[in-house]
Amino acid sequence: MAESNWAISIGVNQYDYISDHLEYAVNDAEKVSHFLSTQLGFEVLLYTDTSKTLGQTQTRPSRNNLWYLLKNLIGQARRADNFLFFFSGHGALGKDLHEYLLTSDHSPSDIENTALPLSFVIQCLIECQARNTVLVLDMCRSRQPDWSKGDERVSMETLNQARQQGITVVFSCNRGERSYEIPSIQQGSFTYAFLEGLKFCVTTAELERYLMRRVSQINQENGKPPQHPLIGVESTLKYDLPLIVTQSRQLNQFQENIRSPAKSDRDIRSVELQSETNITLRESSHQFIIPAIEGKQAFEFEVIVVDVYGQKLKQHHGESIYLLEELGTSSLQMVVIPSGTFVMGSSERRPSSNELPLHSVTIKPFLTSKYPITKSQWKAVAKLEQVKIPLKLQPSRSGGAKHPIVEISWDEAVEFCDRLSRKTGHVYRLPSEAEWEFACRAGTTTPFHFGETITPNLANYDGTFPYRSEPKGENRKKAIDVGSFPFANAFGLFDMHGNVWEWCLDHWHETYYETPTDGRACFKKPESRDRVIRGGSWRNEPKLCRSSSRFFDQADSKSNNISFRVIREL
Repeated sequence: MAESNWAISIGVNQYDYISDHLEYAVNDAEKVSHFLSTQLGFEVLLYTDTSKTLGQTQTRPSRNNLWYLLKNLIGQARRADNFLFFFSGHGALGKDLHEYLLTSDHSPSDIENTALPLSFVIQCLIECQARNTVLVLDMCRSRQPDWSKGDERVSMETLNQARQQGITVVFSCNRGERSYEIPSIQQGSFTYAFLEGLKFCVTTAELERYLMRRVSQINQENGKPPQHPLIGVESTLKYDLPLIVTQSRQLNQFQENIRSPAKSDRDIRSVELQSETNITLRESSHQFIIPAIEGKQAFEFEVIVVDVYGQKLKQHHGESIYLLEELGTSSLQMVVIPSGTFVMGSSERRPSSNELPLHSVTIKPFLTSKYPITKSQWKAVAKLEQVKIPLKLQPSRSGGAKHPIVEISWDEAVEFCDRLSRKTGHVYRLPSEAEWEFACRAGTTTPFHFGETITPNLANYDGTFPYRSEPKGENRKKAIDVGSFPFANAFGLFDMHGNVWEWCLDHWHETYYETPTDGRACFKKPESRDRVIRGGSWRNEPKLCRSSSRFFDQADSKSNNISFRVIREL
């Protein structure tokens, strides 16, 4: 049976009621249409300012024409093998806080009733029931003196909904960034790079890495700020497939693998990322790692996603694998963290300068402790033979056996790792801050792995300071036992936000300029005694507990709100 591949390609340069016209959106749409039809055998419906009619059907990208297209003509593509929707033009957030594609005839004073709701587009794509659906958005663009394109307010919430419905989403830039038109190539830098990448990138993971590098390169060569495209997928397994699967049997096999994971203990079920994602997980690497670990055990956990009000958007069941490291009187649960590539730093509107620039980092697989190190674990290791410096068996009187160990310096945390390494014969150490952020995010790019905010029901911090629109909460004014909260992140790690800061291996550095991109710790200032801490604590407001938040303390400093967790190299 012949494959059925369909696409809609839309480009809007001219707008009836606004002066922010574009130069190259139509060219973008035409080039996407040409590539899909000539190189991949797609049937393409082209809607631009200058496109020809389809029989008696008008193809100007007005609201009515696009509405009719999605409600009627899209029926021709029902149950297609591949369906791709491409839009190049302005986008905006309406007064109702929903996203809209700005059609050529929209009214800027009444976007909600004259533009095309992105939620409507997504619903039509879902109803199409294609085996593989891809939504590509090169927006927003506004013809300003710097040839930038973008309304920073356009959020990612609707795009998350699309991904959760099985639609792969490709977005031209990150939140708070602009997407640029480049006169020298007469295209948007994103679409230009996107078409390049489709020619030779085999997998979606490769395409994402290429876009991250190439788009910023084009912008830099043309005097524009960097932009960071995003790709969100339903399941991490999709990263190992082409964005457009040209053989339907490949996709059918992939979907069957998702529905029925292998029963062998060599396999681990891939965790679906339930929040805005920009991570590349290598399932083949995962399968290579797990058989090499003796004593591995499966465990289950719950993952939750909340909205800006702190209300539950979604809760789902997760599974992962850990290794139990026996310590005599205690033990460590070391969770498998897969390899991957992610965007490190903050994409929020007003990020701290020490969380910039956004940059892509590739992480090797490792194991990390499910919780911060506890008093019982500390005592078991502190009894071991000294490597460099002595350790107190009980540096703090606070709490019981499950209380995170506090009042320990960075130097002492390193000694703990050295003793543990010598006992086990494996390399234990503090995480680099890149490894820490990768493990914390677990595939998310929202401020917290829980979503857009946190509440005192999810983490231990000063809840009297709301982060977004959630109500004020309690301030416990002390650290509490590890594992006190029921929800983990998608990797199965607990207590990544708040309770206690966590020492990282890195020397403190003010920005991410010239930092390693392979996950290694940064030692730019060997003379410095300042060391990175991550995660925030019970003393701090939520801003300091974000996934990207970073701070420092002296290597010999001891505090009742700083602890650590360990990683084991593989």
